[in-house]
Formats: sequence, C-alpha cells, structure tokens
Amino acid sequence: MTRSRVLIALGGLTISAIFLWLAVRDADPEAVRDALGSANVGLVLLASLAFMVGYLLQAIRWRKIAATPQVGARRFYEMVLGGLACNNVLPIRIGEVVRAGWLSREAPMTGGRALGSVALDRVCDIVALVIFLVIGLQAVPTPAWLRNMIIGAAVLLIVIAAALVFARVYTRSRGRDRRDRGRIRRIVRDTIDFLGEPIGRHRAALWLGLSLLAWSLGAVAVYLVARSVGVELAPLEAVFVASALALGVAIPSSPGYIGTYQLIAVESLGLLDVDESQALAFSILMHASWFVPTTLIGGAIIGWRALRLGERPAAPAMQDHSIAGLERPGGVSDST
Repeated sequence: MTRSRVLIALGGLTISAIFLWLAVRDADPEAVRDALGSANVGLVLLASLAFMVGYLLQAIRWRKIAATPQVGARRFYEMVLGGLACNNVLPIRIGEVVRAGWLSREAPMTGGRALGSVALDRVCDIVALVIFLVIGLQAVPTPAWLRNMIIGAAVLLIVIAAALVFARVYTRSRGRDRRDRGRIRRIVRDTIDFLGEPIGRHRAALWLGLSLLAWSLGAVAVYLVARSVGVELAPLEAVFVASALALGVAIPSSPGYIGTYQLIAVESLGLLDVDESQALAFSILMHASWFVPTTLIGGAIIGWRALRLGERPAAPAMQDHSIAGLERPGGVSDST
C-alpha cells in the first residue's frame, strides 16, 4: 500500500474507534449480552433474506442503468455482492470501482461508461434514501446531529444535480475529438459522456421505483431485527432508522462501517426512547444481518470467478496481436 492509502486507512480506523466508543460508553454490557442471548434468531435471518432480495433489486436496477442486455441479471447480482464484500473488508469503498471494472470486461462497454453506470446506480440510492429520511422525520424530533445529516443530504443532492447538469452541458458543447489522450483522460471523458446522456422520465421512474422498493425491504429488515430484541417500531420509525443508517455510513470510517453504524443506530433509536443497551444489541444484529451474508457470499463469488479465470486457456499469441487495439461495439478495446 502507498503512504496515502495507509494514512486513509488509519484515519478511517481512528474515526471508527471514536464512534464505537461513543456508541458503547453508556451501555450496560450485561444488558447487551442478555438482549443478544435472548434475540429471536429467526427474525434476524428473515432480515438477512430481506436484504438479499433488496440487493437483487439493486442489481436489476444497475442492469437497467447500464443498458447491457447481453449480461444477465444473475451476473449483475454477483457483481453487486462481490462489490459489497470488497467494501466490507477494504478501505475507500473500492468495491464500487471493482464492480465497474468487472462490468467493463463483461459487456461491450468502456471502463469510463461502466464507472458512470455505477455512479448513477449510487445516485438512485441516495435519492431514495433522502426521500425515506424526509418521510421518516415525521416520527421523530430533530436534534442537532439529525439536522446536520439533513443539511448534508440536501447539499449532496444539489451537488449530484449540478454534476449531472454539467455532464450534459459539457457533452453537448465540447468537440467530438475521440483521439486517445491518455488512459485517465479517456476514462473521465467516457464517464462524463455516460452521465451526460439523456435519461428520460420513464427510465428515471423505473430506477427510482426499484430503489424505493429495495430500501423498503431495508426498512422491513430494521423492523424485524428491532422486534428480535424486543423493540417494537412503527412503520414510519423503521423507515427513519433504515434511512439514517444507510446515509450515516457515508461518513468516512473503517471498512464495514464498524463504529459508525453502531453510533447511528444507537442515536436513531435513542430518539425513539429505546434503551441504549437494547439499541446497541440491535445495532450489532442489524450490522451482522447484512455484513455476514454479503461478505461470505460475495467473497465466495470472487474466489469462484478467480478460479474460473485461472482455468481458462490462454489465447494464441498470433491472435492476441491481431486483435490488439481493435474496438468492440460500444468502444471497448479487446486489449483492455
């Protein structure tokens, strides 16, 4: 690892350690242990299933965004789970870049366009979560930390809208010189081109509908895990906690969002008058309900894919040279 990556990783670990201390400092260890020991495991497993179905909906949405019908929904699901597994164990959310790289190799698509599809995929999640947060706010008061989260979400939406407008204007106004001027510039150009393409109301509505449905399952998971430790949440309260947790992990921290996730969970349930020990037990089970299956299944998918690629026979050298530099449909070089 380079020095900058080491510093980023250490910074994330420091933030996670501080947040974890803030989350556990007022909790009673015995009460947390009792809550975990008496938790309804069946409800936690149902929550995990809800998350896995939600990830499938996100994979279908990403496939619609990328507009690559030649790559099946199953492969997109595998790439989503593999990317989540990478985010769980590696810093700086590298899983998003990794799955863009996978897509660029699976489909006739340049790396920049694949990265643009991942960016739009993430934008859909942010828009859906902000909508859910606004809806869930009806169930809770708004302390300072929550107001700051709302302001941050609003600023993020403005930045996203400005970036999409810039991409559209830039793509229309700049020249159409397609000559290669370096790999990085080529990736940036293709990413902006993808983001600048018109979306259309029907496609946007479909993406948003899939996003809202996926995160509705996240709210169901929150309700199930809370009930497993004896906390009864109303639907609006579950929507609020789910959106706060998902938006809160945008704060830089260690891989897997340890510490950040626990603090947001404890603070969110605290607004609903839930005991801190129960809230901490909820945060541990809630975290495990998606972290464990995505890490295990996503890691297995990555390993299986690596073995399959390692078993493929190498192409003849003559063929490699003869196709080098040729473009596939959509502008992807076979040598990429």
